Amino acid sequence: MYKPVHIERGVQRLADNYVIEMLHITKEFPGIKANDDITLQLRKGEIHALLGENGAGKSTLMSVLFGLYQPEEGIIKKDGKVVSIKDPNDANALGIGMVHQEFSLIPGFTATENILLNREPKKKSVISEVFGPRLDTLDYKEMDNRAAKAIEKMGVAIDQKMVISSMPVGHKQFTEIARELSKENLKLLILDEPTSSLDDDEVEKLFVLMRRLRDEGVGIIFVTHFLEQVYAVCDRITVLRNGELVGEYETKDLPRVMLVAKMMG
Repeated sequence: MYKPVHIERGVQRLADNYVIEMLHITKEFPGIKANDDITLQLRKGEIHALLGENGAGKSTLMSVLFGLYQPEEGIIKKDGKVVSIKDPNDANALGIGMVHQEFSLIPGFTATENILLNREPKKKSVISEVFGPRLDTLDYKEMDNRAAKAIEKMGVAIDQKMVISSMPVGHKQFTEIARELSKENLKLLILDEPTSSLDDDEVEKLFVLMRRLRDEGVGIIFVTHFLEQVYAVCDRITVLRNGELVGEYETKDLPRVMLVAKMMG
């Protein structure tokens, strides 16, 4: 028998160690309410599936969490404290990383350059010593070192010096992931349909990485339409339908047939 976890307004479950709480989030666009009073709570060190059919509001909710959209109602808490996430810079500062469904890589840059884009380490030069830090030069050796560490953490052998436009599509996806892993304060990783461009072997490598991050205390929100992958790697499930919260469930307690029924109505 499946056991839904009921979330009531004004009730806090203090026993749970939540890294992020999205409480009663409402996001509207002209003519549509994409998210209607949705609550999503992510524990430290868990893989949490966010599921629903196309148009259920999953990507909108994650865009709110990453600061791409501002909600009309609701609050976000990190480690029990209300936080303001007005843009992705705020999200990154809080340790929130996101791998988007669509690639956001620069085709003419190498993997290293994409992994450290806008966060490149710099070093002093003779000119910058005179005219100021704006003329510091990129520290390419340190860039290579940092990118190599992120790639090693993934356990996937991608060529960090290869230009993105020459890469296999699966390696492009892992380059996106490596960019988030290169951030020192990563506490929460949002993966929006990360396996849609991966073959079976690459999917298994991603799952190994996800489990290792979970063991290290990183919370992961996994958005996918592959239900067999949910049961392979996820601890809990939140289901959305037509912009509304259907419920939150322990994966082991929710049979697949019931999950499908809840997603479709």
